[in-house]
Amino acid sequence: MVGVTKEPNPLTKCLRGVYAMNYFLDKLDPIAKVLLSPGVKKRMEKGFVSFALLAFLVHLALYILNKYVAFDLPSTLFSSPLQILYTPFSVVLVAEIYLLVYYLPSSFGRSMGKQIEIIALIEIRTVFKDLDNTSTWPWEAAFFPHILSALLLGGILVIFYRVLPQQVARMEEDDLQHFVRFKRVLAAALMLFLLALSAYALSLWGYDIVIHPDHLRMDPNTVFYTEFFTTLILVDVLILVVSLRYLHDFGQVIRNSGFIVATVMLRRALGIEPWHAFAYEVNAAVLAVLMVLLQRYLPRRSKS
Repeated sequence: MVGVTKEPNPLTKCLRGVYAMNYFLDKLDPIAKVLLSPGVKKRMEKGFVSFALLAFLVHLALYILNKYVAFDLPSTLFSSPLQILYTPFSVVLVAEIYLLVYYLPSSFGRSMGKQIEIIALIEIRTVFKDLDNTSTWPWEAAFFPHILSALLLGGILVIFYRVLPQQVARMEEDDLQHFVRFKRVLAAALMLFLLALSAYALSLWGYDIVIHPDHLRMDPNTVFYTEFFTTLILVDVLILVVSLRYLHDFGQVIRNSGFIVATVMLRRALGIEPWHAFAYEVNAAVLAVLMVLLQRYLPRRSKS
């Protein structure tokens, strides 16, 4: 009949969607390769080192001015010389997050390890803020759960990297290339988001210091790390869903699913009571180790 348009069947729509996604990835992949190239990584690492040194010197200068000129800066950051270490450690943490994103396309497991490293460094950084403000027994001090958490996470990381296989890809070479390309583009987008979030968090934190110098209202963990880990969870879930197209090994699927649960637990640990955070962090790290062991000993399922 004239004027009747035949609707495309669902399979045709699906194929069009696949072609569109491949076209989109082909266009963005060269940009992603540049952003995640070893050369850019090396320059970024040098930049982080320089910025950490600059941040240390600026914080030191402000501490001296606050002590001898009475600038009335926040006591939570400028009342003790040990608090000067807080600033360069914050830069180191951002560098670790950059490395997390950098390794995301090549290894889901190594990315999980980086997440645990970041949480351990956050706990150590918190110790610098509280270490000089206590006169009680160490186990009664505010910093004790933080230092205990960092110690246990470090020990669990040793086990995690020891049991983590160096080569875990169990898919055809062509599928592997397509999957890595997808993760590379996604990681590049996450890196751009990281840069934007860093600038936004830094501006908010600076504004808080200027407007409320006597009592800071913003927790840096809430400003930056909570939002980043929330985004990371969404990215991990997206990678897991797409991986179902390429992976035919239940062990890897269950391992990656467990890693996402561990990431959610690490995200939950940010900004809550220290001992509760300690429990979430240690459980997340132990879960990551158990998922790797489970994946190693589950029988491999061949592609049918």
